Amino acid sequence: MKLNIQVAYLLPSGQKVNETVTTTIATVAAWERKFKRRVSDMQAGIGIDDIAYLAWHKLTADKKESRDYDAWLATVDEINIPDVEAANPTEAAASAAS
Repeated sequence: MKLNIQVAYLLPSGQKVNETVTTTIATVAAWERKFKRRVSDMQAGIGIDDIAYLAWHKLTADKKESRDYDAWLATVDEINIPDVEAANPTEAAASAAS
C-alpha cells in the first residue's frame, strides 16, 4: 500500500519545509506495530496521528528527519493526502444541458 502524503513542518533552524513522501511496506509495517492495527483497518478510516506517523517514519527512514515523533509533530503546520477523495462529496448539480 502506497500513500502520497504532503506535509509542511519546521526544521530545528525554523525553516519551513514542504515535503511529499510516499509510504513503503516498511512504513506501513511500522505503523501496524506502533498502533497495533492492520493495514486493512485503514479502509474504515485513519486519523491525523496515523497520517502524521506514516509521514514521520518515511522522513526518518530517508534521513530527512532525526527528531523523535512527538518533537517533530509539534512543528507540523499542515498535512494532506492529495489522492484521497472527500468522505462525503457533493453530487454535481443538474444543468440545463443534462
